[in-house]
Amino acid sequence: MLLALAASLLSGCVSHAPRIGDPAGVEANCGSKQARLTSVASVMASTDDKLLDDRLTEFDVRRIVRAGGGVLAYYNDQLLALPRVSQTLGETDGYARVRAVGIGGVPQEGAPSRSIYLLVRDHTIYRWVEMEAFDVQNVCVEGKRES
Repeated sequence: MLLALAASLLSGCVSHAPRIGDPAGVEANCGSKQARLTSVASVMASTDDKLLDDRLTEFDVRRIVRAGGGVLAYYNDQLLALPRVSQTLGETDGYARVRAVGIGGVPQEGAPSRSIYLLVRDHTIYRWVEMEAFDVQNVCVEGKRES
């Protein structure tokens, strides 16, 4: 009885962050390779909670992603846990609302991080921001397209 009570109390302390779902659409600039959706989600989840640049346009992001052989993934307001950044963006629940993510190809060998580009809601409008992510895996892989 006491063990069950302790377990139920502890379960209330566990973080229940929303899972990063599959995107609604993907533009893969991977050449003969395919976009790996699990890699896109992993890179998004490794995002540092700090804005790097907020003066990007969609044209800038597309150019960067195409040049690097990466992926643009589109979401329906995917919640991404970014407590500090979300406050800057006018959110009160600790989550940024992501409409799209742009991830370039593989960063330089040995690089500890990479830049990613998020289309986020900022006080009711959407804008592109640059952020740092620590997952540096390739989002384009050999093989068949994931569904």
